[in-house]
Amino acid sequence: MHNLFLFICLLIFYSSVSAQYEFRFQQEYFFGNLPTAKTEAMGRADVAIGGTMPSIFFNPAGLTRIQGQEISFSTSAPFYALTQSDYYFFGYGREILPGIYAGLSLNQLAIGPTSFSTEINGTRYPLDNPKSSNFALTLAGEVIENLNVGVNVNLFELKLFDDAQNGKTLHFDAGATYQLPLAENKNLRFGASFNNFTYSSISFESPTGSEASNNFPAVARVGLAYESLTNIDIPGDKSVELGLTLTAEHMNVLNSDYRTSFQVGAEGVINQVLVLRLGYFTHNLNDYGVANNKDRLSDLTYGFGFIIPFDKISDGKFPFQGHLDYVSLKAPPYVVSGRRNANMRSFTFRIVIPISNSSK
Repeated sequence: MHNLFLFICLLIFYSSVSAQYEFRFQQEYFFGNLPTAKTEAMGRADVAIGGTMPSIFFNPAGLTRIQGQEISFSTSAPFYALTQSDYYFFGYGREILPGIYAGLSLNQLAIGPTSFSTEINGTRYPLDNPKSSNFALTLAGEVIENLNVGVNVNLFELKLFDDAQNGKTLHFDAGATYQLPLAENKNLRFGASFNNFTYSSISFESPTGSEASNNFPAVARVGLAYESLTNIDIPGDKSVELGLTLTAEHMNVLNSDYRTSFQVGAEGVINQVLVLRLGYFTHNLNDYGVANNKDRLSDLTYGFGFIIPFDKISDGKFPFQGHLDYVSLKAPPYVVSGRRNANMRSFTFRIVIPISNSSK
């Protein structure tokens, strides 16, 4: 049964069934563990929230919510059978003009040494150290009051073999957010985004020079979020500041019958120090007509974080904040009788640095 489980995982990752539905070589980049522990812990819902560099993956308009400038690093163990793999994210973003933001980022999935093979045009080839990298330039800004828009320009590079030319392609994302003030320190936020609205594909070569191509998924997201900031009185004439975010999101892969999903998330920030997160997601799968394969994957998610006020601790000598987020979950199996693998973890560290002439 364990061998069947590994086989199904590899089949999902490197399936040579119709590219229209399987997107053979982009599974992890678009649908695997996400490049932010915060979003992974909140049921993978982020289209209406933003405010971090990794959030541009879900909605580039969210870049407008970073505080001045941000440096971000994230790493994640990405997939069930790929225990020697890592998924990295590096990003830097800042306000370049009043209300205008720009960011540069890199997503990279490094699978490491593997005995996998893949079929290209009827011939099977062993994979060396496959790796996918996505370089993104993000621009975002406020077009009218409370309405922000953004765009990602992505250069995706796919390395399958050491002795073949890497595949490269451009794809574009767009998104928008709107904030509706409800009362003092309470807001309702709406978000929508379209990953790969250009419906791009990628071409690549085998070691013998045989060429093939593969479609990218076109992913639409819509969602809303409720945000509030309140002070809760506790015994002893003291109070606790509580920042609360509740969000819900729907995702639809427009050029596929699968991975249509619904996700919800919650976040509580206590005294701007401790962060607790909880979420849930569910999406449909291709069961390949095998009775033991699941046709739907659902899971409860959770995680925590800390905000380190270096600016306050150092009395202003180090004028920045550190944000540390962590998730460690057992990955749900793709087969009915499968076991959960404990290699699903994400770690994110962000440094938020104010800009003296920021318009915020």
